[in-house]
Amino acid sequence: MKLRMRNTVMLTTAAVLLMSLTAGCTNDGNTPTETAAPANASNGNASGEKAYYDMYDEVTDSSELPDWKGKQLKLKIWYAHGTGDAKRPVPTEDIVSPEIKRVTGIEIDKDGSFDNGGQAIDVKLGMINAANDWPDLAFVTDSGMGSLKDMFAAGKAYDLTEAIEKYAPNLQKRLSFETFPYVKRFSTNNDQDGSIYSFPTQMGDPDRSMKIMDPSFVTPNALEGTDQFVWVRDDLLKKLYPEAKTQDEIESLFVEKGGKFSREDIYDVPVKTTEDFKKLLYDLQNLIKTENITENGKPVEVSYAFGGQDNWGTLAVLANLYGRIPKGSNYFTYFDKETQQIEYMFQQPFFKNIVHDFNQFVRDKVMDPNSLVENNAMHLEKLNNGQYAVAYLYDMPDENVMKAAGKTYRYRKVFLDSPVNTDKFISPMGGVKNNIGVVIFKDSVKEEDLPQVVRFLDYMVSEVGEKMYTWGPKSAGLFDEVDGKRVFKDKDLEDAMVYNKDNGKSLQYNLANTRLASTNVYGSGWPYYPTYMWGGSKVSPFYSYDRVISPSEARNFFDPGNLPNHSYSDLGIPINNDMQIWNFFGVVPEADQFWKGRDAFEKALTKTLAARDDAHFEELWKQFSEIAKKNGGNEELRKKIDDYFKTANKDQLESLK
Repeated sequence: MKLRMRNTVMLTTAAVLLMSLTAGCTNDGNTPTETAAPANASNGNASGEKAYYDMYDEVTDSSELPDWKGKQLKLKIWYAHGTGDAKRPVPTEDIVSPEIKRVTGIEIDKDGSFDNGGQAIDVKLGMINAANDWPDLAFVTDSGMGSLKDMFAAGKAYDLTEAIEKYAPNLQKRLSFETFPYVKRFSTNNDQDGSIYSFPTQMGDPDRSMKIMDPSFVTPNALEGTDQFVWVRDDLLKKLYPEAKTQDEIESLFVEKGGKFSREDIYDVPVKTTEDFKKLLYDLQNLIKTENITENGKPVEVSYAFGGQDNWGTLAVLANLYGRIPKGSNYFTYFDKETQQIEYMFQQPFFKNIVHDFNQFVRDKVMDPNSLVENNAMHLEKLNNGQYAVAYLYDMPDENVMKAAGKTYRYRKVFLDSPVNTDKFISPMGGVKNNIGVVIFKDSVKEEDLPQVVRFLDYMVSEVGEKMYTWGPKSAGLFDEVDGKRVFKDKDLEDAMVYNKDNGKSLQYNLANTRLASTNVYGSGWPYYPTYMWGGSKVSPFYSYDRVISPSEARNFFDPGNLPNHSYSDLGIPINNDMQIWNFFGVVPEADQFWKGRDAFEKALTKTLAARDDAHFEELWKQFSEIAKKNGGNEELRKKIDDYFKTANKDQLESLK
């Protein structure tokens, strides 16, 4: 596979920012302008024995690879997605990091690595540049790549095109740009200048990814529906709806019925409409008040309006459930089947009505007003103490924490029993994506060390590397192997890695299973390391194990996506370029500029949820709308996004009617 895509392109960048970024490039005044690795780069083995990166075809397990004899590097990583996360889970018996260091000579700096610390990526980037304190690597998602556009143009990060060709055979084999064109668009920041600016890792959507690579593949995973859901405390739900199953009962039924649920099983809570959902929330509030329900002497709230990070959970996930909006649309941009064009959801009356309803919940204390000023750590403390009757997004309370605290109840999924609105909205099913790209900074990583870093990343996406961090190296003794079949010795570890039981065992050993509720977008244990595929590929335990029906899998399969004609693959519309705003970064410059003002946009939107009354809400909504337009959310940008969307999807436009 050829990864060389360089074109000689003249870059035009905002002069002030470009000068600012360039001024931050010290590196003794010798920042290299070319990124090809030096010909005399050390292979780490002066003795003449084979290096690990020449042995992938000769070994089946990481333990068979030799010890690294070359330079030792300690890398500081910036986790640049979202606003940060208060969770810092640390493995107690880490078997992955020592093996990475043994094989590659690379260690991730636990104390020096950091996330956005409550800031938006653009704000954090400005702080890093102002302090001239660059990390070695950044883990960046698709939206983040657009935010780094000017930094790439200023030459702050390595162009990895030639380095990947030379030092990353596993990436070229497993993430072929010809097979996965989205990965190319992501890694080149929408082909900003033809150069690869991030090393692609953690490919998303594993079931469809593997189906593309192997058409005979059949997934053991539940199909994902287009609907959202909420997590509800099953003890409180049972008081309101005696027919509703507890999570224990759901798991028992899953085993009893051979791993399948009927429609009646899934929709056992008679909540059909938005009004029914509102009634559920207010009924829970009345129940909590009437029975004076507390947790460790602390008040129990129905739910929250803010999770201590940003508005995404409330206004992109809960709002979609509430408004019967299918996945793929959010409060920035969506495709409107009625107007036949990309629209701003934040300008639509229906979205304003949803936000107004949520503001009413805050006024009525159905959504905890304190949540609007609490940080993520405070939010998680309440969440894991059972102080919210209803949670949403990936905000499922940590069952291990709750069990250790002696909680006897659990949280279960509740869906609205009504179809999403496909007359107005589409469920886009775009190309298979990768979630995380790794950017390498010139100020911190010496050019002579670039081959070692790229080879480390290539080891992490190799089959040998993936088996290492999903099974543990053979030397760790976590599994037995008979006739090529691996079986975990520890039943709890098997439950965690094969059946997605969130029992803390994967974290204990620092093994990767991003399907677990307690993991974030990067992985389990801090500091997070790069992986090949979200959820694991066919060499991981989840896919390669001789599976039996397990109660711990019930939570995944308790989903309407498993019902006929209700899965994402049934309702999703295949398109080349999704309509989310971050898919236009790099190709519509005004989209990048708008996104840079997201912090002010989000804060103004959050304020509307705290309005005292209707008049105050209208005042705050007007302020928010003005800030959105001032930051670039105007008709000119909408039209340019719409034009690009229709050009990129010209062959699919008929299916959007």
